[in-house]
Amino acid sequence: ELAITARGAWEQALIHFRSLGIDPDEDAYSVVGIGDMSGDVFGNGMLLARKSKLIAAFNHLHIFIDPDPDIERSYKERERLFHQDRSNWGDYDRSTLSEGGDIFDRSDKTIDPSSIARVLLGLPPDGVFSPEEVIRAILCADVDMLFNGGIGTYIRSSLEPDLSVDDSSNSACRVTATAVRASIMVEGGNLGVTPRGRVELSRGGMMINTDFVDNSGGVDCSDHEVNLKTMLFDEVHSG
Repeated sequence: ELAITARGAWEQALIHFRSLGIDPDEDAYSVVGIGDMSGDVFGNGMLLARKSKLIAAFNHLHIFIDPDPDIERSYKERERLFHQDRSNWGDYDRSTLSEGGDIFDRSDKTIDPSSIARVLLGLPPDGVFSPEEVIRAILCADVDMLFNGGIGTYIRSSLEPDLSVDDSSNSACRVTATAVRASIMVEGGNLGVTPRGRVELSRGGMMINTDFVDNSGGVDCSDHEVNLKTMLFDEVHSG
């Protein structure tokens, strides 16, 4: 696979990093994400992000938290999951998680994160939380990058109601743009933010493009990728 959609989005990430004075080939940077390693966009994106410290992520099944990941060790584990057929966060080797890390099922009625995870995500020190509350905290975490490699609209403008967002299944997880603290948002996925929410994020200081900028190279080139696969099918299968 050419992984061209993730690569196109990653080129935009490199531009944002330069604006912040971060060298993504040398400097560590913190990330929260939407998706998992089996997803084409999220998986390929998090393989391009070699120096990332992925502190939290979620998909439709799990919530992943790793407060202070070892960069090399966590990268190798993400790579293992990427190459494992039909993997999800539940397959992540928990022994590689940093202190306070855990993986929760989104089907759980309540979640009790560690004290370290609570501080990391800005959650109160006492009580338990619904999976949706933890996801909202992840979306609002104080990190360098929010990487959207999944499906769903998770951020809206503070001036528009949830009912106006054409994604009722994720309303309970959605946050307002004014609550998001990431410095960069990159969208290999699509429509993660409403148009008005995107403007509000930008006005608040986040480095963010319109969704078609992050996606245009990928969407356009994925058409070429399909053509290449078709053209080279016999050659590939003949070895």
